[in-house]
Formats: sequence, C-alpha cells, structure tokens
Amino acid sequence: MNNQIPKSWILLFLAVVGILVGLYLTSPDPVVTGESDALPETSRAITFEGMLLTGGNAIYLENQTAEQTQVLIGYVVLSAPGYVVVYDDNDGVPGEVVGVSDLLEDGGEHILMRVDEPLQDGEIYYAMLFHDDGDGLFRALSDTQAIDSTDSVILMTFEATIDAAPEVEAVMP
Repeated sequence: MNNQIPKSWILLFLAVVGILVGLYLTSPDPVVTGESDALPETSRAITFEGMLLTGGNAIYLENQTAEQTQVLIGYVVLSAPGYVVVYDDNDGVPGEVVGVSDLLEDGGEHILMRVDEPLQDGEIYYAMLFHDDGDGLFRALSDTQAIDSTDSVILMTFEATIDAAPEVEAVMP
C-alpha cells in the first residue's frame, strides 16, 4: 500500500502557511499605530501596571522639565490617604526630601506638586508613596511607605532634562 501525499496538497499547504506568515508580518502593531486607549507600552507604563497588579498603590510619572520648581505626577493610586514624596539622588538611592504633595485621599490624575529648589538638568529623582498616620501632616518617621503585596516600596524614578515634556492628556491606566 502506497501512502504518498499528492504534490498538489503539499503545494496548497505551503501556500496557506505563506499567506498566514505574510499576514502576521504585515499586521499593524496597536502600540505603534495608537489604537490602544491604555498607557503606551513603555517601561514606566509596564512598571505602573505591575504596581496595580501587586497591590492597591501605584504611581506613574514621566521625566520632568529641568529648572522647574514643580513636578507633574501623571497618576497616583493610594489604598489609604497619603502623599507623594520626591527625593533627590544619593549615589543611586533616594537622598533628601525635596518635595511633598498635599494629602491625597485615594490618589488622582495630573497632580502638580512643588519642590523646594529647581530640578537640576540631568539629575535623577525618586517619587515615593507614603500613607498618612492620621494627623494630616507628612512626617517620614511616623508615616509609612506604601508597599505592594510583595513588601516592595512604591516608587518611580524620573530624570530632569531641559527638553522633557510630561504628558498632560488624560491617563488611561
């Protein structure tokens, strides 16, 4: 008994595979074409989404404009009332506090907060979340850092540059 597959079936199979591969390679990427309502798939957006998945606290912000005395926080989610606290850099770790937001009940979008001195061009800063201890005043010794379900602190770094332009449009987490 001869079990050979006809050559026409093999050619048809190869044609179908070729068409499928061609469709896959030429289909548009939704991130590139802007077809998604979510945050752009940047490392910051992925970090933000990871924060949301591992707990009720998250922060999203972009690089900030140097020489400004304000920081634009794109989006904050807090599981309890708290603050965004901005630190300067001390050899790769948070250093001194340079700014504290007003008390936030559960977060918000496009929060503009002041920093003590103008942001320095090329410097890295850390935006961290803290929960208020109930007195309505930020104090690093009594207010607790917001953490996720893996006990990691909630923070996002940003760089101050002359040409940075933080997003002011609505954020869709």
